[in-house]
Amino acid sequence: MKRNIFFVVLFLVGGMISAYGQVEIMPNLVSTQEFVTDKDIWPTFTQGVIHYEAEIMYIYGEVFIASQMPDSANHTLPTLRSTYLLPIYSQYKKNQGKINPNFDDEMYLFLNIKYDPKKTYHKIWEQLSPYHEMLTYRVGPQWHEGKLKVIFVGNAPMRTFQQERVCFVAAQGTVADLEKNYDNKVMPLIGIDFENDLDWNGVGKMPFDQYMSFKEIIRKTHEQGKKVRVYNLPNEENIWEVMHTAGVDMISSSDPVRFNKFFATKK
Repeated sequence: MKRNIFFVVLFLVGGMISAYGQVEIMPNLVSTQEFVTDKDIWPTFTQGVIHYEAEIMYIYGEVFIASQMPDSANHTLPTLRSTYLLPIYSQYKKNQGKINPNFDDEMYLFLNIKYDPKKTYHKIWEQLSPYHEMLTYRVGPQWHEGKLKVIFVGNAPMRTFQQERVCFVAAQGTVADLEKNYDNKVMPLIGIDFENDLDWNGVGKMPFDQYMSFKEIIRKTHEQGKKVRVYNLPNEENIWEVMHTAGVDMISSSDPVRFNKFFATKK
């Protein structure tokens, strides 16, 4: 019996290692898949997904994965802790200090705050504390370089980020923030909203003047040591092609499998 259990465990571990070895890592993808249970993230660990975005909401003392207020207090929304933090930390411990064994750089967890950013920030600070060993965070002027960087998207309380002695999160900036030139530790990315920041609708070729303006934004961002992320865009290969050619660092998509197949042809 013990011999059979040993071979079952060996088979499962071998399968996980094989899955990790065969899948192409996608550091240029931010997965926007909607997770509705605390088990949904697990398959993505062996699909090449590195970065995630979650819509979150502070409701009665807890941070939930939600884009709008639930109709009832008896809702079954998953929490940030159970859906992302615990599974990611489990991977970090299992892989001896790496969230993905084939990826040595930082993983980004983008949190799109839908209600009360200040209260949400302080609750997240409380929830992130137990996982500090894997996080990139600041204590006073000193930064601890970890494997997970938590990024606030929209309505980030920048003054809080800069003034608090301990800070566990950073901010995604906007194109307007390029003029302010925030420290790239506090604001490591500039986000470009495809629907609202670009005039091109994704059909055909991007007009040359718009493309050059887009490239200029990317150039300025890179000069400040920041990355460019384009989000809120359709899952269209024509658009992905333009983003890739222009030098965009991160592209959001809700279809990691199709994204991976497309970018496998760009190697």
